[in-house]
Amino acid sequence: MVDPTQTGVTPTCPACEAPLASRADALHCPACSETVPVVDGIPRFPAPVEQPASPSVFDALASIYETPLWFPALYRLTGGPRAPIDDRATIVEALDVAGADVLDVACGTGRLTRVLAADAAAVWGIDLSLEMLRRARRDATRDGRDNVVVARMNAEELCFEDEAFEGVACGWALHLFADIPTTVAEIHRVLVPDGRVAGTTLSADGPLALPATQYGLKQTLGAHVFEREALRDLLLESGFRRVQFERYGAALFFSAAK
Repeated sequence: MVDPTQTGVTPTCPACEAPLASRADALHCPACSETVPVVDGIPRFPAPVEQPASPSVFDALASIYETPLWFPALYRLTGGPRAPIDDRATIVEALDVAGADVLDVACGTGRLTRVLAADAAAVWGIDLSLEMLRRARRDATRDGRDNVVVARMNAEELCFEDEAFEGVACGWALHLFADIPTTVAEIHRVLVPDGRVAGTTLSADGPLALPATQYGLKQTLGAHVFEREALRDLLLESGFRRVQFERYGAALFFSAAK
C-alpha cells in the first residue's frame, strides 16, 4: 500500500486544513501540530459521534459483504433482472478514471475501489467502518493494487484540498449520510473543474415504491430513498451540471460533471 502523503493527493489537517506529512505511526500537521493516528496502515481522521447508520452494523457485515450472502443478492433484489451484471463497470465508465486521482466515498470493503484502481493513478477509499476498511486494505494488497489508500474519514468533512480529485465515486452510500446536501457539497469542492462524480443509490421505484418499505429503511438504517428529480435538483443546486440517470428497479445510477 502506498504512503498517503506520496500520492498525487495530500490529505489535510482536520484542525487547520494545512497539508499533512508522514511521521512514524501518524500523519502530522507541521502548521498546528495536530496528528492523525495511523493504525494497521489506516489513517483515522476524526469521526462523527452520531450517524444514522452505525459503523458497527457494517463492521459486522464486513466478512460477508461481497459474498452471495449479502451484496450480490441485495443488488439483484434492488435492481431486478435488467440491472447491469456488474454495477462497478457502469460507474467506472461514467468517471473515465484512466490516469486520474480518484476518491471512493464510503468505499466499504473496497469492491469498487479495486476496480477503479486498475486504471487510476491513485484511489483514496474512505469509510467510517474500520472492519470494512481493514478488509478493503487487505483485498487491495491481495489484488496488487498498490495505488490504493484507505482511511477512516467523514464524508461530510473531507480532509482534502479544493480541486484535489479528477473523479469521485459513491457506490450505494449517498442514501446513508446524515447530511446529504453537505456531503454532496464536499464532493463538489474536492473535484477539479470538469471532474465527475458517479455512483449508485436507492430510488423510490420498484420494490421501494411503497411508503412502508421506505419507512422501514429509514428506521433501521437511517436510509433515505430518493425521488429522481429531487436528487437532480440537489446536484444542480450544489453546482453540478450534465446530470444523468439510469434506473433499474430501485437501483439509481447517477453521474454529473462539475
